[in-house]
Amino acid sequence: MKNYFHIILFFIFTPSLYNAQYYNRNSYKTKRHEISFGLGASSCLTDVGGGKSVDSSLFGSSARGFLFDMNIQQTKYVANFSYTYYLKSKLTFRLNLAYSQISGDDNVTDDPDRKNRRLNFETTIVEGSGVFEWIIITEKSGNRYNLKNKYGKSIGAKNPLGFGLYAFAGLGGFYYDPYGYDRFLEPGSSTVVEGSPIRHRLRPLRTEGQGILEPNAENYPDIYNSNGEVIATYEDYAFPKDKTYKNFALCVPLGFGIKKSFHSTAGLKLEAGFRFTNTDYIDDVSTKYFDPVRLDEYFGNSDLGPIAGQMTGTNTGDTYETITFFNGGVPDPLPTYISGDPYQNSDDVAQYGPNAYRARYYKTIPGEKRGNPEYKDSYMFLTLSVYKKLTNTPKTMRIANSGSRRKIKASF
Repeated sequence: MKNYFHIILFFIFTPSLYNAQYYNRNSYKTKRHEISFGLGASSCLTDVGGGKSVDSSLFGSSARGFLFDMNIQQTKYVANFSYTYYLKSKLTFRLNLAYSQISGDDNVTDDPDRKNRRLNFETTIVEGSGVFEWIIITEKSGNRYNLKNKYGKSIGAKNPLGFGLYAFAGLGGFYYDPYGYDRFLEPGSSTVVEGSPIRHRLRPLRTEGQGILEPNAENYPDIYNSNGEVIATYEDYAFPKDKTYKNFALCVPLGFGIKKSFHSTAGLKLEAGFRFTNTDYIDDVSTKYFDPVRLDEYFGNSDLGPIAGQMTGTNTGDTYETITFFNGGVPDPLPTYISGDPYQNSDDVAQYGPNAYRARYYKTIPGEKRGNPEYKDSYMFLTLSVYKKLTNTPKTMRIANSGSRRKIKASF
């Protein structure tokens, strides 16, 4: 008789347990749509600005690597909106729209070379993207109705934390349009030029000679890394004649987030996302200093010529002394990349001949390294968002994977 009783209990409770598991596993189908709005902080990793110098950083030679080169002082803002569709209980597809500002400034870094360069930029980022979201841990709202027994203890599901965890990856595109200010140093000194407070759009100025020379132009320098190795020839980074970089680029968003549900359909999420891009011109800096004289010739009678030459940052800041050779004496006028008057001394003349002179060259002369095309620019967001799940459960619940309907009735 006892065995019969166990069998009866088995057939009574097993369908109930299976049914509960079935609906838990498929409950996402009643809340497939989710919207969110968030605000947060933005930053970037470009050729301009950055963290401490290699010598002063705790990370040593790695100070220029990835997030170690980020400068907190240049943090800006981001606002985003997203729509999420649950494909599976652990997989979603999300559409994002973000509006942000990012910036960089050589003046706020401790690196002496960048500080002497004194480049700066700001740009608006308008990004649209689609990402797949993998839910590692589902957030839980705990005891929904806060039920308690006669002793005052909570009953039902207990989940004191209930945090969810997810990771995401996808593809997007963004608009950018960098601008900057004239904050360069006086030639041969550490005094800041009292430049115009007007901001200048940098892309139309072709500050690195984009599209001014033919890609096969002769006598244009290659780009070297710190070890003296060629990392790019002029043909590698030159633009077609009269062309420059685009205002639009692609990005690959990657990141993770933490969710906290305060209700079965609403909560907060904290998300950190990094954007790899396919452009090195978010900051308008990538390759070499360009000759302001050629810029002036290219723009002709336009007002852009003098502004372009100014915003390149060429022939500004510190100088260094070296031996140079002038056949037939010192030229008049002197090249613009030489500071002060060259001079001779007897030891140099005795060792190198009568054409040897000592002259001071700017560290920012045409052809010197201005940026690094070896690495693309990137940016990142840290956002806190409010999300809301939209329920689509009618009074008549549709049974998943079935065309039949089951009416839910209450009995009293």
